[in-house]
Amino acid sequence: MTRVNTLKVGQVAAEVGVGVQTLHYYERLGLLPKPNRSEANYRLYSPDAVRRVRFIKKAQALGLTLEETKQILDLKDHGREPCRKVAELGEKHLQEIDARLTQLRAYRRALAQAVSGWPKKNLSERHCAGEFCDLIERLP
Repeated sequence: MTRVNTLKVGQVAAEVGVGVQTLHYYERLGLLPKPNRSEANYRLYSPDAVRRVRFIKKAQALGLTLEETKQILDLKDHGREPCRKVAELGEKHLQEIDARLTQLRAYRRALAQAVSGWPKKNLSERHCAGEFCDLIERLP
């Protein structure tokens, strides 16, 4: 018999826009607590599961890993305030993004310089030298 105020896995998945297998995966990782089971062995989630999965998806959208999100949820589950951890992770990810942007800008400059040196006319008629394509092979 289904308990009042419980949701089956398909209902939770539809509500938050994820697949059922995603919810099972979150359970295996410990992001979602193991749900109660009905007499027919259906997973029965509390309405809080919807809120929790939405939090997980928002954390992912910010660039947090599932492991990092689990750390945050574990703190909260154990009655501790996770905001300091969230701020630390946010700072770490911001530094990683800045480093990646610096790297991407360097790649862009190198590619722009290489492309500007490639002949623009008759590329469709060009017969490439080199084993694959000398335009790339000649790059330092």
